[in-house]
Amino acid sequence: MQSVEPSSKLSWYANRLQSMSGAEILHRVGELGKRTLSKYGHPDFGGAASLHAELPVFPGLFDRIKGMDFAPEVISTWQRIADSARTGRLRLLGQPWPGLTGPEKWHFDPATGKSWPANQYCYDIPYRRAAGYGDIKYVWELNRLQYLQPIAALALVTDNDALRRYCVGEIDCWILFNRPFRGVNWASGIELALRIVSLLFVVSLVGADAFTPAQQQRLRGCLAAHGYWLMRYPSRYSSANNHLIAEAGGLYLLGSLFPDLKGADEYAKYGRTVLCREASLQIYEDGVGAEQSPTYLAFTLEWLLLCRTVANGLGAPFPSTVDERLAAAGRFLRWITDSSGNQPRIGDDDEGRVLFGGDEIGYVSSILGCVAAAVGDPDLVPPGDRPHLRNTLLGNPPRSAASSESAPMGAGTFSRGGYSILRWKAGNTDGLWVFDRGPLGYLAIAAHGHADALSVWLHLAGRPVLVDAGTYLYHAGGAWRDHFRGTGAHNTLSIDATDSSEITGAFNWGRKAQTAVLSRNDDPSIWHVKFEHDGYEEPFGVRHRRRLERTGDNTFSITDCLCGAEGLYPVDVGFLVHPDLTIGEKAGAWIVAVDPGVALEITHDGPLRGQIRRGDEDPVRGWYSSCFGRKQPAPRLEFSGKLLVETECRFEFTIIEN
Repeated sequence: MQSVEPSSKLSWYANRLQSMSGAEILHRVGELGKRTLSKYGHPDFGGAASLHAELPVFPGLFDRIKGMDFAPEVISTWQRIADSARTGRLRLLGQPWPGLTGPEKWHFDPATGKSWPANQYCYDIPYRRAAGYGDIKYVWELNRLQYLQPIAALALVTDNDALRRYCVGEIDCWILFNRPFRGVNWASGIELALRIVSLLFVVSLVGADAFTPAQQQRLRGCLAAHGYWLMRYPSRYSSANNHLIAEAGGLYLLGSLFPDLKGADEYAKYGRTVLCREASLQIYEDGVGAEQSPTYLAFTLEWLLLCRTVANGLGAPFPSTVDERLAAAGRFLRWITDSSGNQPRIGDDDEGRVLFGGDEIGYVSSILGCVAAAVGDPDLVPPGDRPHLRNTLLGNPPRSAASSESAPMGAGTFSRGGYSILRWKAGNTDGLWVFDRGPLGYLAIAAHGHADALSVWLHLAGRPVLVDAGTYLYHAGGAWRDHFRGTGAHNTLSIDATDSSEITGAFNWGRKAQTAVLSRNDDPSIWHVKFEHDGYEEPFGVRHRRRLERTGDNTFSITDCLCGAEGLYPVDVGFLVHPDLTIGEKAGAWIVAVDPGVALEITHDGPLRGQIRRGDEDPVRGWYSSCFGRKQPAPRLEFSGKLLVETECRFEFTIIEN
């Protein structure tokens, strides 16, 4: 395969080392030694479990799915997935696969048409920086084997032996052509953990008898290799984010449900300990996810909910602290869920799921409904919650006559996570403001945070209006990855096209903006919040200060200024409008048509000049990524010019009902 540029590799290592403590550097050196040893030898997994050991299953899952009356549209969706998979034309992460049905598909990148090496030691493959090979996430998405989950469910509810045989054949093919620790599919622990869930899910539904004795033993060995590798190389220190929770979840499930496996007790104990500890570390006491991303919070919650369900079924429930964090996260997510079930997209979103989502709409709301089921709180049930295969394991949301009217209203303050929220209804219009004054992200590298300090999001009438640009790509994103993470893609102020936090890699940061509270009033009728951040203090000697306030029933203002070293600074303040909406200028105001009955008027009082930018590439402005791997032009209302210190720029927002 093509090698990477030495300068690129050295730069990545240099930036990464700067984020590490001395203890982490020692850990990485030791880990490198273990990886080198593993290249030349590892245990024989063929005898890791008895030939007579029962294959692990999710207790009760078979009976729950067998006894449910699924809606025709659900069965139809599962059938479409089965038809696509059997012809090799799956569509994952918005990317179509070109009709591959044989073993070559496991290492094929559908975006570039290239195949990653299948027999090279996994840690010798530079998947982060391999020129021309595309984003490794596409390959990994297929190899999570999650597409088999709905096919196995369809096989069960329709009693279809051909589909059972297909699921068994896919699993056995994967095992035969992904030898332990060879190829990219062994390079990341989170991928192994997600694959464990898929394997357990499918076996639970098709039954062990669908596998021949030889296939059963190969599957036992495969699961043993997954457990061994996860336990040997856990994510630690600055990498101990959602990856650690996934790895611990995979080990907990494997150890708890496969007691005949060598090391099962150790796996279960370790997994349980880590999950219970990380629930309180990666979910703050106010319910905000430490990674500053609602979708990554939902992903973390899905892991916790799944493992909690298994623990309850085994008669060894998790401690109450886990449920307390689940409930807190549910309250936060309910606060940022609008009247149609949408949440602002904040930080990274790679569409990761524990239980298969496909092109799922409303993932965060689905998880919120499962949280409501787990903690027994109908007030957490979001509007528009759709039934999903995961509900068979995680429970159905509790329903009550008041659930549709249970949305929180007024001002919400999440001090630890760093969000100020206003929900209101005036006339026939409901609205949601979210103001970000929280940390950049979690741990030293803040891997999934964006440089969005003092950014805002606005939803009206259940529709996103002022939005986050999204994610687009990870490893293969290059300059586009930087743009979508950068300040210029968010609804805030930037100075001289400089990011408020310094990007030093696709998942790494150097200088990190810190925010401070200046004032706030939580009375919803006269609500205001005022904060500042220091992200521009080092490069320019100034701070960005922003105030968002309610000035009437349906009127609001944002006031920006710089404070610090005297001078005249080139700035721009942008507001990205959802690409489904139209925006135009009329008599010195900009009008966003939200729906036939609602419009948003934006005006500016200050020294900056406004213009609409859409799909520009020099500099990059006015782009939106609706899902991983896709980008499209979107209108960005941008105000730019020179700004003196202490000069206020005021933007007025008026909601107009027709």
